Amino acid sequence: MDERIFLTKQEMLEIENRIRLARHVERYALLRQYAYGNVVDIACGCGYGSYLLATNPDVTHVTGVDADAESIAHANKEFKNNKTDFVQSALENFTSPQKIDLLISVETIEHLKDISVVNAFLKRNAVDRFILTYPSKKTTHYNKHHHHDLNVEATKGLFPEHRLDRHFNWAHEFDVCFFEHR
Repeated sequence: MDERIFLTKQEMLEIENRIRLARHVERYALLRQYAYGNVVDIACGCGYGSYLLATNPDVTHVTGVDADAESIAHANKEFKNNKTDFVQSALENFTSPQKIDLLISVETIEHLKDISVVNAFLKRNAVDRFILTYPSKKTTHYNKHHHHDLNVEATKGLFPEHRLDRHFNWAHEFDVCFFEHR
């Protein structure tokens, strides 16, 4: 018996999009277990990840920050609650009104033309701990929004005032790096 799956191009693209969306939600679901205290989620997009992080009982509050006004409007409409709020701001301009216990950056750094804005953010907000994820494979050749292909060694060198506390690779897809202030 010969089995074949016949899909239209549209059906295939819809399936691929659902997989991509599920993987993005999965990243936040994975990181939720490490979140605690006052969390800032940079480049939060439309807010689903910030909301998911806030479901951890160890989290007191999550502030999602994104430069895109439409994304923040959606986040405020769909995901704002007593443990989450959303702020429209460029990374290089945001200053938290309260102490940040944990900064979370889910696949953001590869999008930045100037990665030094992350260090400036860490200093300006006196961030001691942060979690950073990025693709663990070359992506700049097919994703026009990615400016950098990173690896663990290169990433460690980007944050001289912080040390890499631990690292793991998730399903050969992305690296998860936990940093602490030296």
